[in-house]
Amino acid sequence: MTAARYYSPTPQPSSRLKTKRPNLGSRSVYPKGAKIAKFPRRRHRLPESLQFLLLIQKSSTTLSFCLVSLTLVVYGWTVCAPSLWSQEFRKLTKLQRDERHLVGTNETLKHQLSQQAQNPGSGLAQPHPSQLFFLEPANIPPIEASSVILTQEGEPFVPQTPVAY
Repeated sequence: MTAARYYSPTPQPSSRLKTKRPNLGSRSVYPKGAKIAKFPRRRHRLPESLQFLLLIQKSSTTLSFCLVSLTLVVYGWTVCAPSLWSQEFRKLTKLQRDERHLVGTNETLKHQLSQQAQNPGSGLAQPHPSQLFFLEPANIPPIEASSVILTQEGEPFVPQTPVAY
């Protein structure tokens, strides 16, 4: 504990100020107390041919992405959409065939009923205009609904599910 009390660490130079000095043992190339100035770093300018190749790479990457997207869209139009359309068309033709079958069955039943009505033993007679009578609409006053519906106990009725849309 005593040694830790008297130990004072030397501050480490920041990574920005670090300079590499050649290790020459006890000899130093730099004079003591000399400050070393750093030259500002220049951006490394790439040769024009390499810049051109990088531009081609970026543009070809963008172009290939667009082509893959376009390929997927064309695939959707040419393969997926017609198969879905053909499935729906098959459903439509089946529904039309069922409709024609139901219309035919309905007409057959109507014909059979009319044939049975023409038989003398059916008990049906042709209507005469003298036998017709007309009913006049009744005058029924509208029922006024109260805003709160009360149950038998006198409490308001609150349904557990929605009554209407």
